[in-house]
Amino acid sequence: MFKQILVGSSLCAGLWMVASPAQAQSSAPASPAPSNSAPAEPAPDSAPAAPANREVSESEVEKFASTIKQLRTIQEDAERQASEIFEAEQLSGERFSQILQSQRNPEAQPTPEVSEEEQQQFERISTQLEELRQSTRQRFDQVFQAEQLPRERFAQILTLAQQDASLRERIQQELNGGEQPQ
Repeated sequence: MFKQILVGSSLCAGLWMVASPAQAQSSAPASPAPSNSAPAEPAPDSAPAAPANREVSESEVEKFASTIKQLRTIQEDAERQASEIFEAEQLSGERFSQILQSQRNPEAQPTPEVSEEEQQQFERISTQLEELRQSTRQRFDQVFQAEQLPRERFAQILTLAQQDASLRERIQQELNGGEQPQ
């Protein structure tokens, strides 16, 4: 369970990292399924820097767990919305990815060739995914601000939790509402 949370947190952390529109489009889904439809999930280029403060207070654990819960909800909503965008445009995530790759590498033309209708669908989807990415990022920013947990500290705690079983256990306990992890 906690492994999923850490993976999800890593993805969430990637969302607030500076990402250009090209990066957001490059993470376009391979299929329209919600689990692959996170347009706002740029893959982090590198892990967060080594944390300067290895001590994590109980207050920070609470804020971290609360932040994870909220970011996860926002991410799930963004994935649902992305899936709806693909469904509304009737262009599969796979075809979208093929068109995207062909635009980045003109030598890698998709088969079959891109029709005018598909190009228009692609452009509408790209615009909507960029708007969704920006909206999701704003919602993430609001969570970090409301929790009074700077993004940099969130990333430090995430890195520490990946390395420290005791901290993972404390976070898991907080995520479980104070119950001991199983």
